[in-house]
Amino acid sequence: MLGLEIFVHSVRMVLRNLTQALQISVVPALIGGFLAIGLFFLFGIPFEEFNSETNGFPEGVTAASFTGFLLCLMAVVFGVMLWIVVSWHRFVLLEEYPSGLVPPFRFDRVLAYFGRLLMLGLIALIIMIPGALIMGMMAQSSVALGILVWLGLIIILTIGFYRASPILPGAAIGKPIKLSEAWQATSGASGAIALLVVLSILFQILLQLLASLLLFVPIIGVLIVLFASMLIVPLINVSILTTIYGVFIEKRELA
Repeated sequence: MLGLEIFVHSVRMVLRNLTQALQISVVPALIGGFLAIGLFFLFGIPFEEFNSETNGFPEGVTAASFTGFLLCLMAVVFGVMLWIVVSWHRFVLLEEYPSGLVPPFRFDRVLAYFGRLLMLGLIALIIMIPGALIMGMMAQSSVALGILVWLGLIIILTIGFYRASPILPGAAIGKPIKLSEAWQATSGASGAIALLVVLSILFQILLQLLASLLLFVPIIGVLIVLFASMLIVPLINVSILTTIYGVFIEKRELA
């Protein structure tokens, strides 16, 4: 039950290192929040909702400035996200403990990580285009059949992503590996990864159900939900990638 062992190990990894998780994620997230707010002022974007009478743009805001705002906002969001992810990979795999309030921003590792993530995204897009065409043809005869084909494609792509995922932690720690090497290292693990995907989905569904109950608890419930959804769950997902790298590339034993 390797898939179950990887999932349990990833959850434990986050829970037993909550102090380090906070050190790695809280300040970068706050910095990202302040930068995002600053972008509103920099591009003159009002906080109020868009006016439908101005073709979807706020009054006095041009399409060019709004496009620039969205691109800069995406850069901030991705930059902060990858800052945290790379720091977490390095903490787990290199025992690079965070010191001080702000974890080091390793631009070269973040850029390398982004490049490999972009590559995986492009590969998935190339595969999905013919898949979407096949789904469309299937849906013409049977909507249910088209949906099944689409779900099957998503499952295959998800398993494929996890099999290729060791290239991401490798980039984060400065030990890059080729996509073919990652694919070969995880050969024969599709079943374990499929179980891992199912467990991850069920876990997140369970958390959402618990979150819906906690939302009725004033203040404390909302804080717990925010803490779990914005810190615990994302780091567990990153820890799964870290564990896959440790098991299949570094041949580590799961404690």
